[in-house]
Amino acid sequence: MHHPKQFFSILKKGGIIAVSFILISSAAAQAATEKTAFKDTNGHWASTYIAWAIDQKLAQGYEDGNFQPNKHVNEAEFLAMLIRAYSLVNESAENDGGWSKPYYDYAANHGWPLSTLKPGGELLRGQAALLLASAAVGKSFSEQSAIQWLLDEKISSGRTSATVNGFNSDGKLTRAEALTFLYNLKLHSNALSETKIQKIDNSLGGISLNDSLQKLEQTLGQPSRIDPSEYGFSWYVYNKSYANLMMFGIQNDRVAALFSNAGGSWNMVSGAAVGQTIDSAKKLLPKTTKTETADDFYAYSTSKDRTTLFIDRQDSSKISGILILDIAYSKASKITYNSKLEAAFEEQLFDLANAERAKRGIPLFIWDKLAAASAHGHSSDMSARGFFDHTNPDGSSPFDRMKAEGVKYHSASENIAAGYPNSIFAHYSWVNSKSGHRETLLSSKLKRLGTGVAIGGSYQVYYTQNFYTP
Repeated sequence: MHHPKQFFSILKKGGIIAVSFILISSAAAQAATEKTAFKDTNGHWASTYIAWAIDQKLAQGYEDGNFQPNKHVNEAEFLAMLIRAYSLVNESAENDGGWSKPYYDYAANHGWPLSTLKPGGELLRGQAALLLASAAVGKSFSEQSAIQWLLDEKISSGRTSATVNGFNSDGKLTRAEALTFLYNLKLHSNALSETKIQKIDNSLGGISLNDSLQKLEQTLGQPSRIDPSEYGFSWYVYNKSYANLMMFGIQNDRVAALFSNAGGSWNMVSGAAVGQTIDSAKKLLPKTTKTETADDFYAYSTSKDRTTLFIDRQDSSKISGILILDIAYSKASKITYNSKLEAAFEEQLFDLANAERAKRGIPLFIWDKLAAASAHGHSSDMSARGFFDHTNPDGSSPFDRMKAEGVKYHSASENIAAGYPNSIFAHYSWVNSKSGHRETLLSSKLKRLGTGVAIGGSYQVYYTQNFYTP
């Protein structure tokens, strides 16, 4: 087996590489190619880049006279090539940590993103793009944005086309492709950034999981209210602007959960975003061990958190909201219901309805206590008598119940749901409904809303919304 230490050799020429190569005459280039010709590179699309790499002592062939341009590169090899291309490490220094340790130390000191693979694992093209873009610019990228940067800067033209999809991020990086990237990067950047890249976590309004309550309140101020949750933490609700509704779960003065349906407030490491189609988002998501797909959402878990992407199936299957939970709260066994949750869920249903309208420019609902009394009564009745219907066992309709509470309406409507773990999931079931619930939520003709939630019964949680226009 060819040892990686033999594959690379020390580079001492610094930033002269790209310039000197460009000034080579065609005859000299041909001579260099012939000098470094291998049995398997004649006519290969990357033969010029391979000749450049040999000339600069970035790579060498094998004893059998082949270069193996299509052999896959591992992370340690690619990292070493990148750092050697810019003469960033003193390779003459003694080190006891193996041949690749100086390169990993340099990358770690500069905050470069490394894959989760072992150094000997074959590197994917998307992972290589992330490393190149981050090292060149000195800032954090998502994998998609890193690929787009390489395409925009002409460092890559993709594998099948000059698009993010055509780049083939999941393809394994070959020796020929690695050298081509490095050659083009040297043309683009005579030096790599010295800025240490700060790790970016998923964040909402600048707040990430495990941030302190103090940081939350210093950043966003005091919440509009604090609600209990079925998870045991408290929701700090920021709803002064329904176009930017945000909720932060707080447990032991630390952030344990994040939720918002506002696009501009999220910063997701993966590049997933509110307003993006779920199919596009899936291509950016980390390779996870567990995912869950439903009509209304797509969820995935890492060792640290569970992310739920809520989907609007009637708007091109775009992401309509994002919920991130500390992984400790991701199991159903962690959920506990009690009557204290009823008022919290009711207020959240009202907030979510108005947030949905705000981002579409629809006039907001006005809270109505009479409609709320009717809605709460119906949810409690369904829970107690074990039915699920707009018409109760006595034959009373939503309109009968609203009239009984003193509601005088010109037009009215009702939404009901049951069995959803909280108000967020219930809300998105209505958003995706094709049975009139969505139309009611988004109707500009309906002016007032009251919500009612009851805990208990066979479905555990019952939800009702009563809408009307005086």
